[in-house]
Amino acid sequence: MLRDHPGLFLAGEMLDWEAPTGGYLLQGAFAGGRAAAAGMCDWLRDTGG
Repeated sequence: MLRDHPGLFLAGEMLDWEAPTGGYLLQGAFAGGRAAAAGMCDWLRDTGG
């Protein structure tokens, strides 16, 4: 969640990571998406949303 914008969660693929795959690391994107979704669920549960 962005600190300056409560309730705004971001997730996406990081490009240009130094890796032999050319920067398209799907596992990193999936893990980031899961972390953002878990944070959103926790925030909604805590705020009664």
